[in-house]
Amino acid sequence: MKKRLLAWFILSIMTLVTGCASAGTAGSDEEKTIKIGVTGGPPEEITKIVKEEAKKEGINLEVVEFNDYITPNRALESGELDLNMFQTKQFLGQFVEDHKAPIIALGTTYNSSMGIYSEKYESVDEIPEGATLGVVNDPVNIWRSLLLYEEVGLIKVKPTDGLATIQDIEENPRNLEFIEIEGPLMLRTLNSIDAGIVASTHALDQGLDPKKEAIYLEEGAEFPMVVAAKEKDKDNPNYKRIIELYHSDAVKQFIEERYEDILFVTDNPFQLD
Repeated sequence: MKKRLLAWFILSIMTLVTGCASAGTAGSDEEKTIKIGVTGGPPEEITKIVKEEAKKEGINLEVVEFNDYITPNRALESGELDLNMFQTKQFLGQFVEDHKAPIIALGTTYNSSMGIYSEKYESVDEIPEGATLGVVNDPVNIWRSLLLYEEVGLIKVKPTDGLATIQDIEENPRNLEFIEIEGPLMLRTLNSIDAGIVASTHALDQGLDPKKEAIYLEEGAEFPMVVAAKEKDKDNPNYKRIIELYHSDAVKQFIEERYEDILFVTDNPFQLD
């Protein structure tokens, strides 16, 4: 009788251990499911390639699409997302400063250009005195828009410790007027202004070829897109692996074929300075 009780006891313990092990395995699989927020266009398209590459390594990447530039950071901050990839390093830095959000850039993915577009003129030189020019209306892209207008010689922006604003224009020889317009609306507004700044990703979304349609394309832009995460997850190896996959051969090939010279993968995924 004692032997039977002992055997039953041992069998029960073994069943319990096996059940716990199975539960642990299921938990591990669950931990490898990573929710990443993106916006439409290149962020979504490129991240879907990353998803395919991650799947080969046993990492399930769930891509969640957003249609604005604030909610993905809020969703990351609240824990609804594990990562997001939709913004430049500078945009994230400004968001963190404004909202005191405990999120950080883990690494970079790709760079994209901005361009000057016009329905009235075929070159920057044709833009007349007193023309009205559009700048993208968030703080980072106001600065970037002004730098682009400076790059082509239309204005000069005085050096600042932070982001430049329209008030920081120190030379404006053509007496140009600048108005702030939401980035996705700039193309629709071109018929009522003389020229405006449009992100190449927005141009592509509207079926335009930036190399043909822009009267000038930004050169050597240093506004890399980043993968963001919560500060507490900065050392998560799966998250770091996702960043590395944005630099995989499959992603590079997709970008070269789909976007040619408009987008390009950053050199070092973890170089953020």
